[in-house]
Amino acid sequence: MAPGSRLRYILPALAACVLLVGLSSRRRSCGDLFCARPLLPRARLRPTTLRASFELSPVHTEFGRAIERKAHIDEEAVETACAALAVAVMKGNHYQVEALTVVLKSMMPPQDGAEKIRGPPPVAMLEKSELVWSEHDYMSGPQENLRILQRYEGEFAKRASYSEEGFRDPKVLGGALDIAVAYLKNYAVDKADAMYAATEKYCMERGLPWDVKWLQDCATLRCKQQRMQEAKVLLEEIAKRTPPHPATLNNLGTVCNMLKDHHKAQEYFLAAQQVAGHENPDKDDLWNMGIAKNHLGLHDEALPMLLKALEGYQTEEPDDDVTIAKIHDTVGSCYHKMKRYNDAEYHFGQGRLLYGRSIGADSPLYGSACEGLMKALVWGGKYEEGFDRLEETFLNQAQKDAIHPTPIFEFLGIAMEEIVDKGGVDASILARLEAPMEIAVKNMIYRGLDRDGNAGVVFERMAQVLLRCSMAQGDEVQQKDAARRRQLARSLLNRAAPLVDACTKAGEADLAHISALIRMELQVLDAQDAMYRKQLGSSVPDLQALPF
Repeated sequence: MAPGSRLRYILPALAACVLLVGLSSRRRSCGDLFCARPLLPRARLRPTTLRASFELSPVHTEFGRAIERKAHIDEEAVETACAALAVAVMKGNHYQVEALTVVLKSMMPPQDGAEKIRGPPPVAMLEKSELVWSEHDYMSGPQENLRILQRYEGEFAKRASYSEEGFRDPKVLGGALDIAVAYLKNYAVDKADAMYAATEKYCMERGLPWDVKWLQDCATLRCKQQRMQEAKVLLEEIAKRTPPHPATLNNLGTVCNMLKDHHKAQEYFLAAQQVAGHENPDKDDLWNMGIAKNHLGLHDEALPMLLKALEGYQTEEPDDDVTIAKIHDTVGSCYHKMKRYNDAEYHFGQGRLLYGRSIGADSPLYGSACEGLMKALVWGGKYEEGFDRLEETFLNQAQKDAIHPTPIFEFLGIAMEEIVDKGGVDASILARLEAPMEIAVKNMIYRGLDRDGNAGVVFERMAQVLLRCSMAQGDEVQQKDAARRRQLARSLLNRAAPLVDACTKAGEADLAHISALIRMELQVLDAQDAMYRKQLGSSVPDLQALPF
């Protein structure tokens, strides 16, 4: 996540009920939604079903009808499939879970549209006391965070198991929104996406405050998925449904910053400060405005604001590692743009340390700090140290749910052009990127990001990196390793060629120069493979097919 990529949750003052929703997601809290008055006691929900039979006129009784639609379902088969599903979940076998889920849903008794209509759901409100899973700070280290999250998943599964109404039950729907925010805090983006897709219609059906919470939380998800324009649409919808509030304006300003509309972002932040009645900006106001000014190139104005915001958090909330780390990243970004690389290195290093000890190296936030630190080191002339951080941020980007080709392409360019060519580091260091690149390719394929010209350009650059560190030279072990990397490079080039050619032919972009590079690189691979076979003769092993 870029230093300015953070989204605060809104605090809409609703006319129908008093709501306070407004803890910032950047501060590890993703919503604080509660009703100001006590709710009526909850009664156990009972399924509301349609009549089992109808009085039909004689015209409908000439031929038989299937009245008992579940009479012939194979109960043993259902139980076997459910048992297998449980085992597959424990093993993490996504393929079997997918198949069994479809099979079990298909075995359910058929229903027509009239039978599926249930009428409006019972009135219910969200209560702050029930939003427990999303309130946890998840700053206890990666393993402990995972243990806590999986415990909460189990609690939610049991809650859903005891309700026959599914997401129509407000306790189940509230639990879904609660666990989804816990997923957001842990950057389990795919899980959160699935939960919001499943609950959207139920939240919209209920109206306030359910719809507003869904909109705000889903906007945060879209930002984490780098789908900022969609996030902006969701936030604008919140602004239509709720009275003006500083947090709404700050959220919109944050998204405008992410969309590079920094002047508009400043307008939102100033409006938020005015609506809040702040004669003097508080630490969050300073942080917001500092980010916008930094993006606008007003670094001399931005830096004092950001340093004061950092001091405010360190003094008032010293245990909030994640928020303090985010501000360190923002300060580091400002220093980097001012070409004060040593200062940038310090602040990005502090951010990396705080993220590492609180949320772990798998978090995209950790990756963002590593990226900033890498660039500060490389631009400061510390090339080998910079490559260590590049390797870290590359793997972080390669394995995350919201992988994107652009950072991958950029990192590979820095590795070759800045560290090896300009920095004079031996090209053999590039071999350390082989495993992260293979992870990135598989992740792109899984998410359908391997089918356009962007993927072709990235695959070509990956192959170029592999080729530069895989000449047919060295001892037998080195030669075999180089041959394996050349095989991966060849596979990538064969994938890239048709994608790049199609992009050029469609007029989307002129990538003829990339096509020429691919042809040349394939020729170099042929020459190096021939040299390898000539040197080692019969001892050359058969290369295994790549798993993608």
